[in-house]
Amino acid sequence: MSPSLYGFVKGREPVTSEEVAREFLALPQDGNTYTIVNELTANDPRLLLEKGSLRTVDVASLPLGDAPYVVFDVETTGSSAEKGAITEIGALKVVGGQVVDEFATLINPGRRIEPFVVRLTGITDRMVADAPAAAEVMPLFEEFVEGCVLVGHNVQFDCSFVTAARAANGLPPLPNPVLDTLKLARTLVPGLKRYRLASLVSHFGVRAAPNHRALADAAATAEVFLKLSTLLSSAGVKSVGEALSLKKSDARVKPQKGYLADHLPRTPGVYYFVDKGGTVLYVGKAKDLKARVRTYFNGGDGRRKIGRLVREVAEVRYEETRSELYALIFEAREIKRLLPRYNSAGRGEKASWFIRLDLNEPYPIPERSPENGPGDGVTYLGPYRSASVLDTCIEALGRIFPLRRCSGDSQSGVCFYGQMGRCAPCLGMSDKEYRAEVIGGLTSLLRGEGGEEHLHALVGERERLAGELEFEAAARLRDLISGIERIRLTRAVVSAEGVQAVVAPSTEPGMIEVFALAEGRLVAHAGFEPGDTAGLTLFAEEVLSGVGSSSGGKGADEARVVAAYLRRRQTPIEAARLWEPEGLVEAVERVAGRVAGATAGA
Repeated sequence: MSPSLYGFVKGREPVTSEEVAREFLALPQDGNTYTIVNELTANDPRLLLEKGSLRTVDVASLPLGDAPYVVFDVETTGSSAEKGAITEIGALKVVGGQVVDEFATLINPGRRIEPFVVRLTGITDRMVADAPAAAEVMPLFEEFVEGCVLVGHNVQFDCSFVTAARAANGLPPLPNPVLDTLKLARTLVPGLKRYRLASLVSHFGVRAAPNHRALADAAATAEVFLKLSTLLSSAGVKSVGEALSLKKSDARVKPQKGYLADHLPRTPGVYYFVDKGGTVLYVGKAKDLKARVRTYFNGGDGRRKIGRLVREVAEVRYEETRSELYALIFEAREIKRLLPRYNSAGRGEKASWFIRLDLNEPYPIPERSPENGPGDGVTYLGPYRSASVLDTCIEALGRIFPLRRCSGDSQSGVCFYGQMGRCAPCLGMSDKEYRAEVIGGLTSLLRGEGGEEHLHALVGERERLAGELEFEAAARLRDLISGIERIRLTRAVVSAEGVQAVVAPSTEPGMIEVFALAEGRLVAHAGFEPGDTAGLTLFAEEVLSGVGSSSGGKGADEARVVAAYLRRRQTPIEAARLWEPEGLVEAVERVAGRVAGATAGA
């Protein structure tokens, strides 16, 4: 067997580039030997060419990401290394996080395989009868692993069989440094119930599955090792040598707590991070409890606060809910009840934008204002949370109503907007008519007290544009409609008096959801098929009956949670009063029609 370049250098280092060219490569001495050897070794971290001489590098000194690794596993006859022998060896060479080569072979152990091992591995005496002996395989395996870090799970077991096989043929133990994924996992992921390879595969969610065959088990170990390498880097371990000397008591290693999410279901609900004293540190909601909580233990979102929270958490509790919406509502209730320390940030956000109408002007126009200060003859609509949504809403109002667009000076002629029929003074509208029709109309529309016909006309215009393939204009109009609907939604679910219903498409195809709200609370929520007049009427009657006999409870602010939930879904929304069941039926029909239209135009 001819030696590799690494083996050639290792046996006589240091060697000059001329020696490599002459004795290993058998090249003529043409003066370019340094360039040739430099190109040959440039991507091999195991070799260093310095001042014309080539030598090997101590692999333990290499950074974790630069070192070459051989992840391996052996299957045996079933006894200890002193009494048994190897039946199969499988190995993967990993460089830069990628598998670059593999080594796999059955081995004739020269003795019978114990029956329980046959049942476990499926390797029989007949399968290994014609396989090469260990004396033939060991030199090939040595060449495959030379200059690499050996990696295995409970690797001392595997190494003991390799050492015994080599000793039987007069060979010394392999000189390679060895990393054990079992020991690394116990240090980096404390608290797991089991540290078997299959348990770690499940914990890290890797693709390869161990099956008691050497190459498959090596593949699973390789994926686990790559996960552990990431944790080593996070713990500040930089080199192979530091990983080799790592101890469980090493203070630099931050405990990894992903196992705290293992018992969580993949359902909507609310989760509680609890410290070792039983105090609730944080309350959150999730559509998928297990997936959401795992993000905290996989690095979170990078905020230092999350790191502090993870260090303190000792237990994760949870409550399942029937939907994401109810998780949102329950979260709001629990935060107010428990006042967890880590839920403080961002909970004090207040709505601070208003639509200002100065009625002292003959033709007042809506303007965005950050405050609602006192002023005779000045009306404020709001408050609203988003300035950008408010601006979009005001722009949409300019398409619905003929707002004043110019000074109204008749000597200057009709302005551009007047020519399009969208400027009241240019249309000859008096200030009295303007206040009644324009200001009164937009106020009613935004307060959810009427004016729906204007919004429906805007929807019709959007559909016309889409039908004529004017998609850019239709998309812009869609955004304007969405802006004004969001303002109406906020008013309907947060500020309106009495019992309101908000209607939106369900996440279940063909269904429409109805949310009943009263005094800031979500009092009912149900899904209906379009056209279910009897069901909608009964729903309205039951809600009104229940609210009428209830003591109520202002301040729950659950309406804002519902509004935010529906805004994120970006679906058509209608508001209706439950005092008039026929209005609820019509709202459901309109939403269903818009969903059908959007689907047909998609």
